[in-house]
Amino acid sequence: MPDPGDGPEEVPGGSPTGPSLDLTPSPSRPERARRRPVAVVAVVAVLVAVVAVLLRTLGDASLFFYEVSEAVERRTELADARFRVVGTPQPGLVELDVDGEPAVVFTLCAGHVLADVAHVGDPAELFQPGVPVVLQGVWVAGPVPGLADLDGSSDDGWHLRTDHMVVKHDNDYRGEGAELEPCGTGVAGE
Repeated sequence: MPDPGDGPEEVPGGSPTGPSLDLTPSPSRPERARRRPVAVVAVVAVLVAVVAVLLRTLGDASLFFYEVSEAVERRTELADARFRVVGTPQPGLVELDVDGEPAVVFTLCAGHVLADVAHVGDPAELFQPGVPVVLQGVWVAGPVPGLADLDGSSDDGWHLRTDHMVVKHDNDYRGEGAELEPCGTGVAGE
């Protein structure tokens, strides 16, 4: 122990009254390691994929849903816009190729309104006349392929070109030979 009579101890860089204090600020947290470019690219790719899926899902959800009568009434307004339409296919289906793809041509009905349909691709598994369907597609001005082979078509110079079909079904069972309710009067756009 130092003798109090010797006086204050000299510390290099210090003062005669005691040791000096270093008041230089030190970093509050350690420096972060640099991120790897591969990890950043992977995170950005995942974010882009999530945004693309969301946009696709929201885009499908925002398609308007119309009954045949309303779709026929608004066809000039809808023009090239994709929409969903619900109706009942009438007897008399024509299977053919449209632009090199298999298609089914038929007349869709709701009430007294008819619309001709050219559905490109395979129809839904339970698709048949008299069973309501939901279709997704666009209006096309011009003749329907195979229209001459359809009985009771609307033949109004327009047709729905669809590529997605869902059969609406319920708990009612119709046996073979069951009569379909008459639909349409052959007058389109009423």
